[in-house]
Amino acid sequence: MSPQETEAAAKQLASSIALSLITHEAHEGIEDIAARLPPEAAPFAGALHRPGTWSTGRIIYPQLGGLLPGGASVMVVVEQMWAEPEGVHVEWRTLDIRLIRTGGIWQVASLESNGGEPLAPPANLSPEALAVLADPRIELPDSARWDIYAGLVSPKLLALLARMAEWDGFGVVTFSTGHPWEVFGTARQSDHSRGLAVDIYRLGPDLVIDQRQTGSRVHQFVQWLYQQPEVRQIGSPWALDGRGGRSFTDALHQDHLHIAVYP
Repeated sequence: MSPQETEAAAKQLASSIALSLITHEAHEGIEDIAARLPPEAAPFAGALHRPGTWSTGRIIYPQLGGLLPGGASVMVVVEQMWAEPEGVHVEWRTLDIRLIRTGGIWQVASLESNGGEPLAPPANLSPEALAVLADPRIELPDSARWDIYAGLVSPKLLALLARMAEWDGFGVVTFSTGHPWEVFGTARQSDHSRGLAVDIYRLGPDLVIDQRQTGSRVHQFVQWLYQQPEVRQIGSPWALDGRGGRSFTDALHQDHLHIAVYP
């Protein structure tokens, strides 16, 4: 993580939980993983257990998916590696780890998403989907790939992603799977669960959280996005058009770009 992270303690806790879920020896079972977790996290100790083999991994990035004074969603992108008969298997997942804050201290509340179920690519993928999936400049967790395979992502959003990659490469955290279904803290359905939004945590090699100064490359990119006609909403470290406009900022949108398109 960056030294600039907001709510660093929440991110550290969620990341440590995620690492514990994907780390075990071949002889270890769910009860061994549970013993290394805080008691409140023990119920989901088996979420990513790979029976009969070792498993290890790393944190790609922990992004805030929702933030309130008493609670948070941290969407942790993890890389998990484990042994299979044909060799080492690698999978990236976006986990939605919920936290609560009591007396200023963050604690684990639940694992709302383990990143989804693996899907094979269908034979009838759209040209927009194929362009995004084949572009090495677009870093996609497998959770996001499975969303594309399942037809959960708007073709309009996929077409925009392909154009964004011409500007610079970027890292996706989530489309839908791994993101709260609702706008966090409300009953309103999120654009993510409608297939109309994407969150990205980096542009080129630079984390959004480290590029919050006016005139940075990320700032220039947000200005470019604002000019694209299909973009309905941009959450970022800047509000380009003031309160209530298409471009907004708040405490949540300091570590990523939220990009939503029109239906």
